[in-house]
Amino acid sequence: MRRAWNRSPLKRGVRWLMLLTVVNVGNKIMKRALLYLFVVLLTSIPDLRVLRAAQDYQGRPVPITAMGPKRPGPRTSFTTGGGIWDQLRMVVRDRDAWLDVWKRIYSRGPGHGPYPELPPLPEIDFSREMVVVAAMGRRPSTSYAIIIDSAYERNDYRLEVVVRSVENRRGCMAMAMMTAPIDIVRLPKTERSVIFREIEVVPDCQ
Repeated sequence: MRRAWNRSPLKRGVRWLMLLTVVNVGNKIMKRALLYLFVVLLTSIPDLRVLRAAQDYQGRPVPITAMGPKRPGPRTSFTTGGGIWDQLRMVVRDRDAWLDVWKRIYSRGPGHGPYPELPPLPEIDFSREMVVVAAMGRRPSTSYAIIIDSAYERNDYRLEVVVRSVENRRGCMAMAMMTAPIDIVRLPKTERSVIFREIEVVPDCQ
């Protein structure tokens, strides 16, 4: 088993990422790339153990659209370096609220304004769509992620949004640095009340 792990692409990828981290520790763009690659490796681990799983879903699936650039491989968080440091589940139904949360995402943290290089606010037609934001809160390493997986119109006239949190508390394959994972999706506007169903997974580092 140990030999197979030593020969695996995952292990080689981790070694290369560690080397790049040492060489490029001062490069802001490289740091963001490394964060993304670590999350991809993390969410690609096949042996994920579910700790708190959702019950059977009821109702009709609702299409969701992940925001941010399209990337190859499995879905990852919108960002792992956001400025929202507390745990948050938020439904955004108008432009003013959207601008406010966008500035919070691209800030240095609570009590600070947005970065001078604030990216343009993505345009949303709030007459037809709404936005859901899930923030994991501050974490001590790159081994954490949060992903809005799906949404369902339940039979009790509520909208259920499924949020998956990757809680890699052992820190396997991680860099020790503060992160704050955030995910954002668009979905069709609804007047239904929104509830969140949490799924927590922990990678098996063995």
